[in-house]
Amino acid sequence: MATKTGEGYSTKSQELLRMMDKYSVGVFGAVPGFVVSGKGSTLVDIDGREIIDFACTMSAGNFGHCHPVMTKAVKDSIDTVTLTNIATYHESWPRLAKTLCLKFGYDRVATMVSGAEAADSVCKIARKWGITRKRISPAEVLILGSSENYHGLTTGIWPLMDASNQAEDYEAVFSEMHGRISAVIIECLHGRLPTIEEENNFATKLRQLCKKYNVLFIADEIRMGCAKTGKFLSCDWMGEENKPDMITLGKSITGGMYPASYILGNNDTMELVGPYSVSSTFAKSPTANIATLTALQVYEDENLLERAAAIGRRFTEVTSQWKHDHVEYATCRGADACVMIKEGSGTVTPRRIARLAFQRGVLVYPMGRRIRISIALNVTDDELNRGLSILTRVLDEVPFYGEIPGDQHDADSV
Repeated sequence: MATKTGEGYSTKSQELLRMMDKYSVGVFGAVPGFVVSGKGSTLVDIDGREIIDFACTMSAGNFGHCHPVMTKAVKDSIDTVTLTNIATYHESWPRLAKTLCLKFGYDRVATMVSGAEAADSVCKIARKWGITRKRISPAEVLILGSSENYHGLTTGIWPLMDASNQAEDYEAVFSEMHGRISAVIIECLHGRLPTIEEENNFATKLRQLCKKYNVLFIADEIRMGCAKTGKFLSCDWMGEENKPDMITLGKSITGGMYPASYILGNNDTMELVGPYSVSSTFAKSPTANIATLTALQVYEDENLLERAAAIGRRFTEVTSQWKHDHVEYATCRGADACVMIKEGSGTVTPRRIARLAFQRGVLVYPMGRRIRISIALNVTDDELNRGLSILTRVLDEVPFYGEIPGDQHDADSV
């Protein structure tokens, strides 16, 4: 029986919510609340409350907030020059291009701004490869996607994200239609299945099928790349022998400090990129270049691959002790985690959990039946333990709550 009531909105929050409802559109279903500052993994909201950030701006903020090395690099860049990219180049771009190619073992790199733009553009390149190299008729070219994967909201990439499938489904489709298929794009790890082995096995089988049928294998590393799984790329879990033909990077490649995204591939695909085909106004911008170069150094200097693995071990240690009837499973890929709520759990929903958690002092993100968690790789032990402790108490107590203001949103039905 419900015996408790959630905290209502403050006057300041109510005013901002009314303003937002009146003047803005386009949302992902954010947990209602307003942040004014952040340092490390601790945010401060409009009412002065401290909140542990376990969302990291949808997995972008790998370095938390206001990392001093990143902040200085970005400020210095902005103080030096504003924007050079299309009409001419900034001196940092060739250095960055070389650094990315050597680090990830590809011949060429193209740059955009958003992750969705990178995913859309890599499919455009793959389409041209199918027409030019595989001799597929332009009207017949197919690019396939996988269930439980997300590549952005552009009209070009959105149709790839509807179907539910397994490796056997791909085998059947490839066997029948491989002559029309140019590429498959996939998040090698997406964090929703109970174990990393399930996801890695699927991706590995799919990679091998692509080799068999001469189909490009594209790894979308926008979310799960950049050290958060304990390896720098999620596709690294498949082994060098299963290296993708192309990869996309974004979001956390700059630690969330500045928007930048990249496509890497070998000459067989990347030489097909001609003038005016892949670029944008802020691609190759000086600040994006400097932010990426600096972030790559931070990942190395602060041993963040090892830290991601340690965060994952601590998450598993804590969640293995949970005894909640409404939790189907809790799983993580290093610093990226998922808590799946059982269907039919009544008033216990991810959004109610997320809203109550925000009130208690930790930010997590509700999506469908799951709670999505992303933890900054440089989170302190104190921040990590406090956040996990708050989340545990919320899961203990949420069944006893009646009204929790902010526990409904249109995004819940998507």
